[in-house]
Amino acid sequence: MRTTTVGILSIGDMGLGIAKLLKAHGYRVVTVGAGRSENTLARIRLAAIETLPSDQELVVQADYIFSIVPPRDALATGRRIAEACRLPDTGALRAAVEDSGPLYFLELNATSPRLAEEIATLFRDDSAASVPCHCLDGGIIGGPPAQKNTPDGAWTKPSVVLSGATAESLPATFAGLADVLNMKIVSPRIGGASTLKLSFASLTKGLTALSILSFSTAQQADCLPELLEHLDQYSPRTAALARNGVIGMSPKAYRWVDEMSGIGEAFDTDGHWGGTGARVYGAFAEIYRAIAEETVLGEERVEHRTRGTTVEDAAQIIARMLEPRMS
Repeated sequence: MRTTTVGILSIGDMGLGIAKLLKAHGYRVVTVGAGRSENTLARIRLAAIETLPSDQELVVQADYIFSIVPPRDALATGRRIAEACRLPDTGALRAAVEDSGPLYFLELNATSPRLAEEIATLFRDDSAASVPCHCLDGGIIGGPPAQKNTPDGAWTKPSVVLSGATAESLPATFAGLADVLNMKIVSPRIGGASTLKLSFASLTKGLTALSILSFSTAQQADCLPELLEHLDQYSPRTAALARNGVIGMSPKAYRWVDEMSGIGEAFDTDGHWGGTGARVYGAFAEIYRAIAEETVLGEERVEHRTRGTTVEDAAQIIARMLEPRMS
């Protein structure tokens, strides 16, 4: 029987962790390297992930395609795969692959429910497709998978939530994949998983945005050490969450801009907050945009950290960015 093949677009920090986890459990993992950055290509080579020459070949070879990209690229990635499914010879090429079954596209980005529905529409009832592709809405809650340094070699895993189907309607291969990746169907409705993911992120990354405001203001007033001391003494759980959030934020700030906007949209459309979501999380999006584009923190990479590795350094850099606004 043919090994289940999972295509991942693309191999960033999360994609790399998921690829390593799948490979450790005997799955074939493939990606498309064309047009990717040198950082991404280096990750692909380091993890010995198989590269394919085109999106069409990915559609031909894969049983499941995971979209794990910055939210700003989610729609374009969906369109790439939908277009590859429509190429006239894709169907014949896929049919020639041994034991090829249905193709599934898992939209796993931090997108609004509206955008998840728009992406799903690309694949729904597509009479022009020579390869039908089923789209599931999803989200990844938690950090990238990582193997523990323990005798049993166990893995820490995020939660991968999905919606748009029921477990019973999915192929037999899904149960094993779901077990390896800690996947769970949370709703038969497209958009359900995205709402859950964004509601979770609003509390974690939203707290980090508030922490950035707090720490940078205390830095400007020369009282950051005292603030951190009081947090440690009177609210140690908040202190730990705030510190870890600000320290870990720098390499991801550019990704969180659109995620914050998506949260605001979800709160207003699904939560019926009438614009409050957009005002609050639109402001948080601006915080992350400024950090990503106007400070050296935006140059940080997960695999190579030099700045912002302490709260004090991050607050100092951000406060310096804000100084021209004081005049």
